[in-house]
Amino acid sequence: MMLTACDGILSSIYDEPFDKGPSVLSWGDTIRGSLYIEANEWDEWFYVDLHAIHEAVTAANDGEPMDSSCLHFEPYKVPTTLTGEWDGRSMIYTYLFRVLTGRGLEDFELLDGRETDTQPEAPSWDFAIHRNNNRTNGGAALETSFSSMDELPINSATLLNQMSSEGKDTAFVSDTYSDKDVWVDQTRMLQEIIPCQGIMINEVLSRWMIVELTTPPPIFHHNGHVFLLRMNDGTIAALRCANYISARNVKCCLTIEYLYPY
Repeated sequence: MMLTACDGILSSIYDEPFDKGPSVLSWGDTIRGSLYIEANEWDEWFYVDLHAIHEAVTAANDGEPMDSSCLHFEPYKVPTTLTGEWDGRSMIYTYLFRVLTGRGLEDFELLDGRETDTQPEAPSWDFAIHRNNNRTNGGAALETSFSSMDELPINSATLLNQMSSEGKDTAFVSDTYSDKDVWVDQTRMLQEIIPCQGIMINEVLSRWMIVELTTPPPIFHHNGHVFLLRMNDGTIAALRCANYISARNVKCCLTIEYLYPY
């Protein structure tokens, strides 16, 4: 297959430079690249539209002007009050996590729950990121055992067949409602009190970074595996959180590798 390299065409739109500079590679209809998102704030969601990125890069490969708007990731604030009609699901739950008992996050008590506005979203998106939490736009996710994009089989069908022949689970998991995972305020963490957003998240895709809280502050465990994201149109992307710390040593600043469509 013919390989077209577009080294440097995205170098001016990343929030923080990579060691060797960002690049996008294309194999026919498939693109491979990296995204950088500073998702370190507690009350913000960021939305990624892989379809738009694919269209922009494909157009640039064809000699058209590059539309970089899909690579600027604006934060969408978590609502904390109700100003309109309640959707029947959006909430802020305040929990007491008795982490000092030795059970970590497993010893908790619900202190309060209040209705809020619906979480604002981008006009179009495929997956969203909140610190160590992820959700999909009607999609589903699967974790693989691969730790490098270079090791992946030629396409997702081949990978799934390989996993199945090895007796591994190939079931994609959809989003589920969570009321304790999306932490939105750290001001009372030393008191073991954390407000959490009630919202749909994808527990599998969120595994690329696990948070452990035995004593404040939280400890982050990075999972470098490749994940498959099946989107609501049936297309599949390979995703890998390559790094979660910025050059300034700030956690939850994510470098995300992607391969789409895979």
